[in-house]
Amino acid sequence: SSHFSSAQHPLCHRSSTSDIAPPTHRPAPADQVLHHTMKSIQLFLTISWASMLPFYAQAHNIKDAGQVTTDEAMQSLMHQITDTLAIGAKESKLYQTLEATFEALPKNEEGYLSHQAVRYVLHRFFVQRYGWFIKGLEPNEEKTWHHEPVTGDETPKLKEWVPSFLQNLLEDKLHHRGTDLQGLVALVASLEELVQHEARDRLKMAYKIHGWALDTPLTREQADQAIRTWYVGFLLSGNFSASSHEEVERKEDMFARRYTGWDEANDWLMNLEKSHYEDVQDDTAIGFNSTAQLATKIGETYFHFNDLECKSLKDTLRGMESKKAGRVRLSTFYKKSLYSHWRFTEKADYLRKLGALDESDPQQPQVIVSNYIMARPNCLEASNLYAVCCRNECEDLMASLESQLKSSQAEPEQIVDIVSALGSDTVQAPWTMSSELRLRLEQVAATNGGKVPIHGRLFAQWMHHAYPRECPYPHESGTVSPLTPDEWMQSTGASDSSASQEEMKRAVESDVCEIDEQGKPKGPCNEDEALPWSEGEELLGHQPASPPAVAAAAASEEPVQAAGRSTAAPIFCGAVSMAVALTLLFDYWCAYRASHAGKEEVFYVNKVSSKELASKLAGLQKAMAVWALACVAWIMDILDTSIFGCAMCGGLGVLAVKRFAGRFVRKDVLHKL
Repeated sequence: SSHFSSAQHPLCHRSSTSDIAPPTHRPAPADQVLHHTMKSIQLFLTISWASMLPFYAQAHNIKDAGQVTTDEAMQSLMHQITDTLAIGAKESKLYQTLEATFEALPKNEEGYLSHQAVRYVLHRFFVQRYGWFIKGLEPNEEKTWHHEPVTGDETPKLKEWVPSFLQNLLEDKLHHRGTDLQGLVALVASLEELVQHEARDRLKMAYKIHGWALDTPLTREQADQAIRTWYVGFLLSGNFSASSHEEVERKEDMFARRYTGWDEANDWLMNLEKSHYEDVQDDTAIGFNSTAQLATKIGETYFHFNDLECKSLKDTLRGMESKKAGRVRLSTFYKKSLYSHWRFTEKADYLRKLGALDESDPQQPQVIVSNYIMARPNCLEASNLYAVCCRNECEDLMASLESQLKSSQAEPEQIVDIVSALGSDTVQAPWTMSSELRLRLEQVAATNGGKVPIHGRLFAQWMHHAYPRECPYPHESGTVSPLTPDEWMQSTGASDSSASQEEMKRAVESDVCEIDEQGKPKGPCNEDEALPWSEGEELLGHQPASPPAVAAAAASEEPVQAAGRSTAAPIFCGAVSMAVALTLLFDYWCAYRASHAGKEEVFYVNKVSSKELASKLAGLQKAMAVWALACVAWIMDILDTSIFGCAMCGGLGVLAVKRFAGRFVRKDVLHKL
């Protein structure tokens, strides 16, 4: 998250030792050289062996656990389709929850939902119930189907493939006539099951890190340790690895010190644990299933805790508003970052791509508060399947409207009566609607044949005018995309998604509406209060579905390739590191032998002197020390694998060049005296 600090990698422990020999037993000069040389080689070999530990005791990474395969997704959906035929308590509850939205959505001639309407319902359901933004179902995506450029017979690699794979599987079964309420329930239940499966697999990895067997009950203290390891991985987007119980404890302690807001996050977890184990005695053994249920409950309820952070963010931005409701001038946005602990640093280009930048007046760009709060930079990528983002408060308003209308369209007067009775965090109900807002709604109805389609773009824009701090501004399709910072940098080639200090200062200084020291605008400022309005209409259900064959093929390829990439880099780095170690050891041994021979019987009368050999020995010792420190830092996850690999390759290249160049240097004749 841009605003909620994350933990950093643990620091390297430093230690020193000294060997002091008794003065009466000092070795002779030649023996002393040999003694220190052998000690250096012994230390060097020890660290060399340690550098290979990742291959003998591979650290277990929580993110690697729970990767969904196509077989698992297919089996889950088929299982849920079978279960929905025999309606139980869970299925009955899902039917009741989804029915109101299903009835209010536009349908085809057979009474089924279109491909895009199903995605809309799924997104709404998971956001409202769990605060999950299921990856691949986010609103306002630039494309429903993302793929890399392909050549020849390569299969496109689809990102966030699970929802589309399940939906296409269901549509194939229904012969592409659309999706009914039963199919909708099956899709929801299947996604829930896959999320639970991932949570259980990650918990199994936490058990493995601690060295506990799944079929062995744990004490309450051990169960809490397993859950805390799972929770830290959850907060770190799965980027947490360890190979032993001791290592995980050290890293968790470091995480707790580094993570801003850990005390509050830990208190929330402890309260949840207390509630979960309310009927369990302290000395009762706790099985894996009970711990897994708690892990699932954390994922399903964390958004309640996250909402507190989101409210703090919203209140801060509201205190920075310009004359336009729900807008913050870009200069004010950056100024807050320059002179406070808040990190409002996203580049204008990135904000534009996210749909969080209002440039209706190009001279006065403004951040759209509701769009920005829900944007991906403020999300926790807690799972491979979903992200925990600030909830769209407009979804609650739309749910109330749908439940009362029970239709996909209505007369303007009917909508005015319902909406004016709906309150929000910043709008007190009942409220009096302005004549301008009523006129806008009538224009929407006129555009659509006399009635207002409540799932169209123009009505969403009208809701943004009615609730500018809760309802996001709906951009036209293809103009924005919910990219994470890393995805945006990869797609644009930018080196950073954050603006530099100089860029932010320039934006602040160039704003003529910025208030100076006397409390007056710096220059002529013609800022008004009107929110932008565009006439482009887009109705839900009119987007074409995507070819299912491509989704299935790409989905089956992606998980396998991701697994392969995770182990190749460390193996390569370890191999290069050992090559550097062996080369340094060989050079050191050769230099030592030459130095030892010179002290015994050789006097050099040419360019190669004993001083130069001593200097070479000292240089090699320094090189070995640097190599050892780099290996220790890499093993302890302080040094990134790519940086370590580049350093090792560079070192090996330098050694190879020096050895190769030595073949062309004239060898001086040595004269024995």
